[in-house]
Amino acid sequence: MALIKKYNTYIFIALVLVLTIIDVINWAELSLVRKLVNIFAVLAAMHEIEEKIWPGGFYELMLKKFGLTTGEVDLERGTLIVSIYWIILLGSAYLFDEYPFLLAITITLSFFEAIIHTVGIKLHHLKKPYTPGLVTAVCLAIAGIYAVYRLNTEGIIVSIDYIKGAVLWILSFVCMDVLIISGFGKKPSEIIAMIKRKE
Repeated sequence: MALIKKYNTYIFIALVLVLTIIDVINWAELSLVRKLVNIFAVLAAMHEIEEKIWPGGFYELMLKKFGLTTGEVDLERGTLIVSIYWIILLGSAYLFDEYPFLLAITITLSFFEAIIHTVGIKLHHLKKPYTPGLVTAVCLAIAGIYAVYRLNTEGIIVSIDYIKGAVLWILSFVCMDVLIISGFGKKPSEIIAMIKRKE
């Protein structure tokens, strides 16, 4: 378990790589939803690399905003929760591709990632117009736009699916953040108070 916790990001990347190899071999037989999920999976893996490995520094940036250091939190626990979140999100949409609202959760997340990483430049008072993860976040958003276009063109998804996806994304994202924050030894209200004090 300790090894999984320590190398969770690399394990996630390896799983995406295996899925991609299998999907490339069987690409012609895949449903459109599964093809789109694989595209999101590759970009998600790249996003995790950009945030945590190269150039990395996303978590350090967030902790600084909270007034914390890496030595004060269980950083590996936080990254493990994020990896599990990606696996559940992508895995459910892939396995149950007949329910497009599951993919709509990831589509909603893709737009959020691009927005939050862009807003983060001003939020963190950065001198350079870049936050770790910004490039791949924009790529995720572009994939989200492409997914919406293809799903609507093929008549695979309806408006209510996007609403379901957005609601489920909000609920799941809040749950994930609460779990991560609990690893800081803080309550969400305490984190919000800390951010306000720094502002």
